[in-house]
Amino acid sequence: MIDFSQSKIKHLIIHEIGNKLRDEKVFLSETLQKIDEDLEDILLNYFFKFFLVEKELFSLNHNSNLNLNEIYTYSKTIFDKDDKNSFIKISNDIAKHLYEYSLHPKISKGELIIVEIENIIYEDNNINLIGIFKSEKKDSFLKIIKDDITINVKDDKGINISKLEKGCLVLNSNEENGYIVLNIDNKNQETDYWTNKFLNIKPLNNDIHKTKEIVKMCKSFSDEILSTKYNTDIKFTFNNDYINYFEDSESYDINSFSDSIFKNDDLKKDFFEYQESNKESFNFNINDRFELSQNDIKKEKKKVKNIIKLDTKLELKVLLNKDDISKNIEKGFDEEKGMSFYKIYFNEEIK
Repeated sequence: MIDFSQSKIKHLIIHEIGNKLRDEKVFLSETLQKIDEDLEDILLNYFFKFFLVEKELFSLNHNSNLNLNEIYTYSKTIFDKDDKNSFIKISNDIAKHLYEYSLHPKISKGELIIVEIENIIYEDNNINLIGIFKSEKKDSFLKIIKDDITINVKDDKGINISKLEKGCLVLNSNEENGYIVLNIDNKNQETDYWTNKFLNIKPLNNDIHKTKEIVKMCKSFSDEILSTKYNTDIKFTFNNDYINYFEDSESYDINSFSDSIFKNDDLKKDFFEYQESNKESFNFNINDRFELSQNDIKKEKKKVKNIIKLDTKLELKVLLNKDDISKNIEKGFDEEKGMSFYKIYFNEEIK
């Protein structure tokens, strides 16, 4: 969907952002980074390789007026002005904006790279983008020093280009709705300051987002309703059925989903009542028809845990599969012992 292969760096500047809570300062560069061809190749690889896999798309957001989102306004100015001096000035504003939210005690001082890149192909259009990257952790490396008579090594520290801690790309597309944004934040405890405060982005309501939301809703319904109202085998069968539906289908629509999943009218009624009462929590329309993102289904499947916890200090883990789970596990009550039991059917032990 996005082609970075012909991209070129137009402007690049590096600032240093301290932790405001610790009274560390902001260092603002006054000039652009000089870039030769070799350095450009290294930097472009660093900027883009983490976004080459399928990523959820976002847009810049504000509750009342999009123009009050600072990153939206700064990006718009860079795209509109299209000159070096304006880029430097706005990069200073971006750095100061990030500094105001650098208040978490775990936020480390680090370099902020701001770059404008041209010749990006998005939806058959040639556009520019703005990249904003924050590096906080320095890795050790050995620097080779060679002279006329010997070779020595010296320890040094720098940015590891095989890792990206925080980065976003603002594409000059869909301006009226907050641009198209890609975001990476690999430190979850600090996501709020980067994603929600500094950037203030929301998911684009596309097929990837809708896939995540319908799977998330099914999981929440299972955890919150089925766990308390129905027997364990009903919950397990539902989990198995909805995951299998998503894995086996190219697209989602409410009629095929409902026919495939709900054999029990009470269960169906409870599901739609749950969806209606929680529709503000799940940002999609359940009646939409959309293509399913298999990458995201695989990720969400790993989060579904079919575990039976027993008061005898035992846990039974039942894996999701293509078979009907209820055929292989049976619940009963032993009158003589006065205890419940599970009977498990299998063909052979797997070693």
